[in-house]
Amino acid sequence: MEFKKFSAGQQFYGTGEKPTTKQLPNVNFHDPKMFENLKNNDKALVRTIVCLALCHDIIIDEKKGVYNAASPDELALVNAAKQFGYEFAGCNADDIMTIKTPKGD
Repeated sequence: MEFKKFSAGQQFYGTGEKPTTKQLPNVNFHDPKMFENLKNNDKALVRTIVCLALCHDIIIDEKKGVYNAASPDELALVNAAKQFGYEFAGCNADDIMTIKTPKGD
């Protein structure tokens, strides 16, 4: 699977055009409007991307620093969130998941 389009709130994102920027594995996304809405802190958009970064069964290979996923679909969703600035950072001993955001939280 490749991440190309999605919806958040009442907005649809992804133009279907070939991306002009470097993409993470399983991501093939282009939509300048989405990045503008993300800069403007669109609440539905931010919530959707945070869900992409957190709702999965991925683990991080600490030695290689890459995600290990049971399915390419999960990898596509988590890598898309990472490409948008919301990076899954792992789980602690209590299974609490953390993400790194563009603000550094």
